[in-house]
Amino acid sequence: MEQRDTEIFFIIPQLLILKSLENDDKEICSFFYPDMYDPTTEKGAVVQELKKMYENHRKNVGRYEFYNLLEKCLIEVELNSNDKKKMIELNLEGTLIKEIKGLAMCLSRFKP
Repeated sequence: MEQRDTEIFFIIPQLLILKSLENDDKEICSFFYPDMYDPTTEKGAVVQELKKMYENHRKNVGRYEFYNLLEKCLIEVELNSNDKKKMIELNLEGTLIKEIKGLAMCLSRFKP
């Protein structure tokens, strides 16, 4: 299997987590990883905090602009200078992206 082929198994769950932050994942995440939606679990608490951070950034940056920036970061496309600056300014790599990747790993392992 090629390197690019294996990446798809990491990227799709990340994009599903991103869609769930937008409440637009068609309940796929809740089916494949129900602990994400239980605030009494560790991952449920992470999701609650992640949603708060996501909403705050979205209000400051703009709904579509922020979603698109995060999506570009997750699929690891080359960012232009403005996007790189915004990513660093918001510390996306150290917060949201890291947590989304962690949740995506759990999502892909819970019901593979």
